[in-house]
Amino acid sequence: MNRRQFFLTSALGAVAAQGQSPEQAERVDFGYAFAPPHRMTVARPEASEKTLLDVAPGLLTMSWSYEDLRNTPLAIFKTPRTEWRVQVRPQIDGKPFGQSNWKRGGRFLPLLENDYLDGAGSVRLEAIGGVGAALVKVTVHNADSREHRFAMQCEVQDGWVAHNAAWMDVGRDPDALLACQNDRPDRVLLFGLGGAEYPVAAKAVTLAWTLAPGERREGWLVRPYQAYQADLAEWRKENWQARFDAAKAEWQELLGRAVQIDIPDAAVKDGFYACLGDVFIMREPLKDGYLGTVPGTEVYRAANPFEPSLAAIALDQIGYHREAANGLRVHIDMQEPSGEWADPKGWAHHMWGGSGFKAWAAMEHYRLTGDRAYLEAVYTHMAASSRWQESKRRETRASSEPSARGLMPRGMGDGGLMNGSDFFGIFYTHNILATFADRLSAEAAVELGKQAEAAELRKIYESALQDLRASLQEGCIQEDGYRWIPDSPGNRGGSRWGMLYALFPAGLMEADDPLIAGSLKKIEHSISAGGQPVHTGWMEDGAWVGITLDNVAETHLALCNGDAAIRYLYSSLNHGTPLYTWCEERGLEPGTKKTSGDRQHLWTPVAVLRFLRDALVMEQGDRLHLGLGTARSWLQQGKTVGIREVPTHFGTVSYRIESDVTHKTIRTEIHPPQRQAAREVLLHLRHPERARMRTVSINGRATSDFDVEKEFVRLPSGGPLQVIATY
Repeated sequence: MNRRQFFLTSALGAVAAQGQSPEQAERVDFGYAFAPPHRMTVARPEASEKTLLDVAPGLLTMSWSYEDLRNTPLAIFKTPRTEWRVQVRPQIDGKPFGQSNWKRGGRFLPLLENDYLDGAGSVRLEAIGGVGAALVKVTVHNADSREHRFAMQCEVQDGWVAHNAAWMDVGRDPDALLACQNDRPDRVLLFGLGGAEYPVAAKAVTLAWTLAPGERREGWLVRPYQAYQADLAEWRKENWQARFDAAKAEWQELLGRAVQIDIPDAAVKDGFYACLGDVFIMREPLKDGYLGTVPGTEVYRAANPFEPSLAAIALDQIGYHREAANGLRVHIDMQEPSGEWADPKGWAHHMWGGSGFKAWAAMEHYRLTGDRAYLEAVYTHMAASSRWQESKRRETRASSEPSARGLMPRGMGDGGLMNGSDFFGIFYTHNILATFADRLSAEAAVELGKQAEAAELRKIYESALQDLRASLQEGCIQEDGYRWIPDSPGNRGGSRWGMLYALFPAGLMEADDPLIAGSLKKIEHSISAGGQPVHTGWMEDGAWVGITLDNVAETHLALCNGDAAIRYLYSSLNHGTPLYTWCEERGLEPGTKKTSGDRQHLWTPVAVLRFLRDALVMEQGDRLHLGLGTARSWLQQGKTVGIREVPTHFGTVSYRIESDVTHKTIRTEIHPPQRQAAREVLLHLRHPERARMRTVSINGRATSDFDVEKEFVRLPSGGPLQVIATY
C-alpha cells in the first residue's frame, strides 16, 4: 500500500474503502497494531516496583529499575533509569518455537499470558507483579508421542564479567542471576525454580526439562524487588503459587469495584477494564507523601498535570472518587504564591493549559460527588490561578499583533504544537484551556455562594473569552471555503491537538459555530485507511491515537454524531496491541515500526475509559444523555446494553436496553439520578438497522415526546422508568 492510499476524505470513506459497512467495522481484531515488541507493565496497584514486559516472536524481555519517584523533586521530567534487561527465550530441542502469541490473563488483568507453540509441545509464561517480587509461572507440555527437551534461557542483556552465580563459584546457585556490577554484586536480579536441570552459562540462567510424551511440568522465574544471594535459601521456600494467586486476586478485587458496564462486544468490554487496570499500573508514590500518575511506564515515568488530570476524571466517572482526589492532590498543590498554576517548578512549566486540566478534574470531582468541602478547598487555587492569568493577559493587551492581544504570553506548546520551528509561541489549545479554567473558577464561586468573587471571576472569564474569540477570528485559516483553528495564529503547520476543546469540554464555542465545523473538517480531511486522523501530534505522517478519542470522538459525541464517534473507538482499539496497550504516537500502516514516546502510554487508555463512559452516559451542561454513542451492532437481536450505578453530575444512574428487533421492539429499564434534576434526560435508542421509531410508551403510557430522526426519547422526571419503543 503506497502513501497516497493511506489518505481518504472521511472516516466513513475509510471504512467504505476497506469494503466494510460501518456495522461490519465494529469488530476488534488489532489489525492495525504497530510492530512488536509490544509492552505491558506488571506491578501491584499504585506500586513503585514495576517490571516492563516486551513480547516479540520467540522471546520475552523483562526490564526494570531499582530507582523510583519517592526521592525525586515533585512533578519534574526526570525518570528512573531502566537499569536491567533479561531476555527469556523458550526452546524445544535446542531451537526456538515456531509460533508465539500474547494476551492479557484473566481477559483484562495486568497479567501477561505468553504462549510458545510447536506441533510437539508448548511453553506458557504467565507474568504478574506480586508482593516482594514479579513472578513468571512457567508451564511446559510435551504434546508429542516421543521425548523432547524443553529449556528456558534467561540471559542478562546489560553489565559485564558474569551474572550466573555458578559460573563464578562452581557448584553454587546455578539458578540465580546476580548483579555483579552496577549494584551490590550479590543482589539477586532473578532466580528460577522447578527446573530439572540448570545448565550454566556466564550471563544466563537456564531451566531445562526432558519430558516424556504427554508430560507437563511447572517452574517459576522470580524477580525479587530486593534480595541478596544470602537470602536465596529462604526465598526458595516460598509458596509461589499462593503469591501468584494473591496478586491476581488483588487486581480482581480492585477492578471489581468499578462501575459495571454491559456491552455485548466482549473485546470492547475487556478493553475498558484493561485500560482501567493500566491507570493503576501508572500510579505510584511520589516525594513528600503524594501519590502520582505518570504518562508512561518508561520514557515518561514522571508526573505532569495533563494525563494525570484526565486519569482523575476517568476514575471519578467510574466510581473511584477517593483514588481520583488522591492522584490529583499533588497537581492542585503545585502552585506558586503568585497564583501561577502551570507548574513553574515542574515538567509543565510555561504550558498554560495545565490550569485548565487541573480545574476541569477538580470540578468534575465536585460535580460527580457533590463534595462541597472539597470544592471549598480547591476553589482558593482556582481563583488564585484566574487572577494570575488575568495579570499575564493584561501584559499582552497592548500587543502590536492583533491575534496575541489579551491572550496568555508565549508559552510551551508540546503535543506537536509548534510556532513555526519554535517550541514556544502563542498556542490556541493552551489559551482555550486556560480560559476554560477561568470559566470553572467563576462557576465554582457561584456554587459556593461567593457573590462578589463570582462577579470578579466572571469578568475575568468574559474578558479572556472575548479576547480569545477575537484572536481566533484574526488568526484562523481560510481554506477551500471554510475556516479552521490552527495551533497558533495564522500557522498552517503544527499538530491538530486540542483545538476542539473549545467545544468540549470547555464550552467556549457553540456547536453550530463555523469554526468548530471547519476545524473538525480540517482534522478529518486526512484520514488513514485504518480510520485515524493524521497529524494529531508530533508526527506529520502519523497518528496520536489517544487524541483521536479524546478530542475528535468526544467532539462527535458532543455533536450527537454517535456513528462517527463509535467508528473512532473501534479504529483506536484496533491500533493498539492484543495487550490493550498503545504507544504514544505511531505510523499509519499495520505493523508500522515508526513509533514515538512510550511503548505503553497513558493517554489512550484514559481516553478509552472516558469515551466508553460518555458513550453510555454523558452530561452536556444541564442535559443528560443515555446511550448517546452505543454501537449499532450492540443492539442486534437479543443483545443488551447498560451500565449500573454510574456517577453523573445529577446523581447515580442505571439503565438496561434490551433489543428484540425480530419483534420490532426495544425495551429499556432506567433508574434516573435522584440527587439533582437534569433539565433534560434523553434516551438514545440506536437501532441496528436505523429503523424509525413508530410508537413509544413510558411506564405503560403512550408518549409523543420522541425524535424519529435523532433517535431519542425525552424522559420525564422521576422513576424508575420502563420505556418501550416499537419500530
